[in-house]
Amino acid sequence: MNLSIDQQIDAAHAEAERIEQDARAIEARILKAGGIPPTRPYGRPVSREAVAQNLTLQNLLQRRDPALAAFLGCGSDLQRREAEERATRELQAQRMRLQTEQARQQNQAAQHRRENAALNGFNLNTGRRWGT
Repeated sequence: MNLSIDQQIDAAHAEAERIEQDARAIEARILKAGGIPPTRPYGRPVSREAVAQNLTLQNLLQRRDPALAAFLGCGSDLQRREAEERATRELQAQRMRLQTEQARQQNQAAQHRRENAALNGFNLNTGRRWGT
């Protein structure tokens, strides 16, 4: 089943248009992430090699559009590592808040003991009443 030359031309043009639409959609996502897409001729896909060679674009995509970075072959676990670091920092902050609260309660209890001892006439160092 041979296609006529007109049908072959139409099929090639339709394929070039499909590739161009996909490439423009990728370029739009790159622009949305704040990057500048690599130059390419009409009807050609966005070059994964060009994106991989541009470290600034690669890093920008990894931070702002990890799905597109993975699609273009330059994805990383940067998002996951940053989320883990944030979780670790939050746990450390919670632990510090808990330790601060415990220290505050201990200080308050010690102050209460000192005040009671002073009101009742006890020496905190010896545990005996003053004047005996």
